Amino acid sequence: MRPRNCTAHLGWRKCLFILIAPPFVCAATSLWSQDKEPVSSQGQEIICPNDEESHPDVLAVSLTTEFDNKYIFRGVNSLPGSGIATFDAEFEYQHFSLEIWQAAGVSKSYHEMDFYVSYAYDELKPFTFSGGYINYFTPDDDHLRLGYNDTQEIFASVEYDIASRYTATLKYNYDFDKIRGGFLEPKFAACVPWQRFRMAFNPYISITYDLQYNSNRFAWNNFQTGIEIVRKINETLKVSATAELSVPLVAIDDFAKKEGWVGLRLTADF
Repeated sequence: MRPRNCTAHLGWRKCLFILIAPPFVCAATSLWSQDKEPVSSQGQEIICPNDEESHPDVLAVSLTTEFDNKYIFRGVNSLPGSGIATFDAEFEYQHFSLEIWQAAGVSKSYHEMDFYVSYAYDELKPFTFSGGYINYFTPDDDHLRLGYNDTQEIFASVEYDIASRYTATLKYNYDFDKIRGGFLEPKFAACVPWQRFRMAFNPYISITYDLQYNSNRFAWNNFQTGIEIVRKINETLKVSATAELSVPLVAIDDFAKKEGWVGLRLTADF
């Protein structure tokens, strides 16, 4: 576990190196591999997630490094005036998954580490049912006075795969610790492959309903949309760029504003 006072002891540059270095090392290694690319039953390379076959008896590992010029969380800019660099490690086995997400501010001293434990049941295709627990380790504010506290959530979701190109999801989160409020999010996502260039365009739209999480009422929270452009380098490595937009609704329109942001992502799957 990374010390919560990493920034104070090591400096933000070294913290960013700790976040970013692991997947880049994996990426550099994978670039030398000559593994055969997986193909679908139609003979085309698998680019969209819905086309991938599930292998629950095999340990799957995913490492992702990302940079975003803003840290937007549930419609609110959570680190005004700074971008954020993150490292995400996810381990899946027998329908269970463990995810460790850590972040560091780019131009402001900020750090965070979150833990996710979940279980997914996908035997009723095209539906997938998931549920789990999240533990948020938030910073001690580093003189930013953001007011964040360590807290805990539980969540449940149902996902419906429409053919191999579209996914509809309904997710519910509830903070039972510090906030004692929840969130409801319906989301629709698509994947448009461009086989010739081993690319995919992944647009999405979502709208969130605040259940006394960001406010003291039950009201629509924010509308969000975006697109990810993915370029698959080989079986292990892919890079992507994102562009997203969040529009505040009734629950947060008195303190949040419309936000647009962009990001770069590097993912290694094993």
